[in-house]
This record gives sequence, C-alpha cells and structure tokens, in this order.
Amino acid sequence: MLKDRKLWTISAGSSHSRSRQQPRYSFKNELFQLFSSITAHCYRQLAQANRSIWERLFWLLVLILEVATLVSMTLSAWNKFNANPLITTLYDTIYPIGNVPFPGISLCSNNRISRSAAVLYARSLAQRDAEQRNESYFLEQIALLGKLYDFDFENLHQMTKFQEFLDRHDVSNATGMYNALDTLSKLSPRCEDMLLRCFWKSIELPCMLRNDMIEVRRTQYGFCCTFNFVGHNEDSEIHPPPYHLDVGGPEMGLVVLLNGSTNDYFYNLFNNIGFNVRIDALSITFRAAGCVVSPQLQIFNPNEVPDITAGGVSEQFIQLGMETFVRVDAITIYSEPDVRRYSRQKRQCVFRDEVHKYGANYGRSNCVAACRIRSVQALCECVPFFLPMARGPAGSNSVTICNLQHIACLNKYKIKWSTVITELVQIAGLEKEMEESLYCPECLPACSDSKYETRASSLPLIPTHRDGFGVMAGITDVRDVGLVRIFFGWSETWLYKQSVAYYWFEMLSNFGGMFGIIGGMSLVTLVECVYFVGRQLALVVAGHARTARARVHHQQRTLPLLQ
Repeated sequence: MLKDRKLWTISAGSSHSRSRQQPRYSFKNELFQLFSSITAHCYRQLAQANRSIWERLFWLLVLILEVATLVSMTLSAWNKFNANPLITTLYDTIYPIGNVPFPGISLCSNNRISRSAAVLYARSLAQRDAEQRNESYFLEQIALLGKLYDFDFENLHQMTKFQEFLDRHDVSNATGMYNALDTLSKLSPRCEDMLLRCFWKSIELPCMLRNDMIEVRRTQYGFCCTFNFVGHNEDSEIHPPPYHLDVGGPEMGLVVLLNGSTNDYFYNLFNNIGFNVRIDALSITFRAAGCVVSPQLQIFNPNEVPDITAGGVSEQFIQLGMETFVRVDAITIYSEPDVRRYSRQKRQCVFRDEVHKYGANYGRSNCVAACRIRSVQALCECVPFFLPMARGPAGSNSVTICNLQHIACLNKYKIKWSTVITELVQIAGLEKEMEESLYCPECLPACSDSKYETRASSLPLIPTHRDGFGVMAGITDVRDVGLVRIFFGWSETWLYKQSVAYYWFEMLSNFGGMFGIIGGMSLVTLVECVYFVGRQLALVVAGHARTARARVHHQQRTLPLLQ
C-alpha cells in the first residue's frame, strides 16, 4: 500500500508540473481572440468584456441576418450565372460582306421525271419483258417511281408487282440487284437542259463544269442543280472554298437563265410547272399573283446539307416568263474560343471542328440527316435515295436503297421524319406530337454560323431581238424561260458575338462587392479565417502529441517502481 501511494504521489506531481508549464487549449478563448482582431465589422462586439449579454445577443442577431442575406444573394447570383453563362451581343454593324460566304443555292425542277428519259427507260423495259407488253404500259408503271419522292401510294399491289419485275430485269451489273438511286438518276431532268446561261459577278461562266459553278446534288426534292455547296460529300471529292461576294447589287451575284422545258414534264410533285429555289435562310417571300409558277429555288448554308426540317432553308418558286430578284441579307454569329470551356448542353451549340463524323465541318442539317437515316433504317430497313448518305461511305453499296416495296412503311412514318426536335418539352395538348417527332438531341446549331434572310420580287421578261453578250441575247420567246438573280443587298452586314457572360475577374469583383458591402469582408479577412482554422488544427494536433508523449513518459517512469 505504501509503495502504491508513493507511486500515485509521484505521478500526480509530475502531471501537475506539466499542466503549469503548458496552458490548456480552449477553443472559446481562441474564437474570442479571432473576434477581437478580425478585420470584418461587428465581430469584436461579441468578444468585448464590457458588453452586456443583451448587447451581445443583439450583435449576434445582426450577424446571423447578415450571413443569411449574404448566402442568399451569393447563391442567387451563382444560379443565374450557371443558367446563363454566355451572352450574345451586337459586335459590329458594318461587318464586310466579303467575310461571309455566299449562300449555297439549289435549283430544282418541279418535274421529277423527264418524259424523254422515261420513254427511253420504258422502251428498254419492254424489250426485256417476257409478256411483250408495250411502252405505254411501262410508262404508266414508271410513274409509280415518282412515289419514292413523296411516299404516297394508291395501289400497293401494282407497286409490288412492278418492283418484282424490276428486281428480275433491271439489276446492276456490279451488285446483281436493283438500285433505285441509279434508276432515278437516269430519269431525272438534266441540269445541262435546264440551265441555259450562268453569270457570276457579271461574268458568264460554263454552268456544268465539274467542281466548278453548278453541280448535280441530291436534296429532299431529288436531283438538283447546286451552286456553292462545299459541305458533306459522300463521294469524298475535294471541293474549292465557298464563293464570296464583296459587293451587293443584282448584277454582281449569281444570275441564271432557266429553261422551263414544259413539254418534258412527266411526274410533277407540286402540280405546277417550273423550278424551286432553296436558300438556307429565314424566308420572307413575296409572290406575284396570276402568274405561272416555275422552278423552285433553295438557298442554304454552303457548309451544310439543305434540309427543310433542320430549319433555315428558304424556298422560292421561280416564275416562267418572269425575272425574279432574290435579295439575300446575311447575319453572322461568331463564338469566342472561351465558349469551348462549357459543355454543349450548357452553350447549346457545337463548334464546327468538334465533330467530324458528319463531314469535314459539323452542320446541324448534316446531323439531322444522319439522325433521320438511323430512324429510317431502324423502322423500314432502308434509306431513301435522296438522303446525302444513301450510297454509304466512299460510294459503297452496303446501304439498302428504298424501293417501291418500302413505300407503305415510308408513308406510315413520313410525318415523324418531317418534324425534328432536340429537346423534350412537356407542352399541354402536344404530347402526341412530341412522341411522333424525330428526336435528335445531339443536333445542336453551330456556334459560329451565318444566317441568310431573303426577299423576292419579280418583273415580266421582255423579249429582245438584240444580239450580243447579254443574259437574254437571242431569246425571242420568253414564255418557257425564267431568269433569277440572287445577290447580297448590302456590302456590309451585322456581326453578333457570343462570349462568356462573366470572366473570373468580373466574378471576383461581383462577389467581392457583396461580401464587402454586406459583411465588411476582404481578402485579408479570408486569410485571417484560414489562419484561424489552420492554427486550431495545429493546436489540436500538438495537444494530442503532448498527451501521447506524456503517457509514454509516465509509463517509462512507473515501470521500474512497479518492478
């Protein structure tokens, strides 16, 4: 007992001496010391000894309201920034039009099948027919091929029988199978017959030189005469850069004299005679009443496939016997490189060099066309001939081209493929329409792009008997021709810039202002708080270390006494 009491006395005395040497850690004292010395306002009132309890409670309530207000305002500002991190502003109102590519243009005859080509094709089919049916019979059957443009059908049994005949007697030498693309390419009206004269910047140029001026391209209206299209090309050809025009005016753009060829009509899609012109633009169209409607004009972005459902394609019907003026006004949107830091879903656009599977440059129309191809293949197990990738990559024949046997399936889903959405939105009353639409969430607009707005007017063509180098030289009968002029209206345009709404220094200024006005804080306050937290951690760690060392020292001293 005496030995145990002596041991306890020595141990207690040693601990008491160490406690006098090292003061005990107190978080309250440390916190009050911070309140007394911090540079932020109103905190020292909580630590001053001469303050009553009611004064301290008042200042504590003030600080709680201050912190709540500061947190609320900070979260609100941060949420607004996350919701709209980008901003689009008008950057330049005299941006030179020479920096904007001239739009792509396609001229499409409303006649989808040439009568002269149909007669030749009917004659060749009649020669292969074992039942020896005449050309008139096969001309009626050839008209059924026009349904591959609009997917309409009246007599499905007749279509099936004719397709079975084609599968047996009109096969390709390379594949041994019938190819609707090759057949409709032969039946389509020739651009060499539709285009009489072509002028660019008041200089007459050959219309149909390969890789120059106008080429034959497939659009939703079939085979069209296309100018300035440098987008995705299934044949992997190298195209020159797009045409540019640095001045405005009807004489300096594209001028084309068109041949209506009304006597060659065989399958008319729009129940009128003429051409259709398509422009990738926001269309504002004025049409003269009481005139015969003629060729269709399409104007579109030269980097993208003309696709009506993707938006931005302007269409204009060219009237035979008329001179049509199509004025184009461009608006350019440029996105700064800093915009790339945000995800595509946040910025709601795609840079043209981000995705390469739709051609050399990304385009929303190219993406929509690929999305439609996937849907058609999944539902009908074929691809319509007029889609830009119907032949497959590098001209391969791995893709099944839709024929007359697929018409019933194509007709069933054609409304679905004519409506494209990129985001599912719940709108009362439109639930069914949303379900039946083509959903392509990856097909966002291009971040840097040019949009084209068109206005059209027309005047009657006047016959002339003058010879020379004019557009109408030698044309005495204007009833079956149409003249179209496509040009920029101004030599300058508007440039919009999409940039980051707030840079880091602006965010620092905004949040610093709120913290300074409401909380009276600064960067020095932040350093003081960081120092306080670090000091407390260091003191706690040091306290645990001293306790551990004391325990070990105590065990070392008491062990000999126990022995």
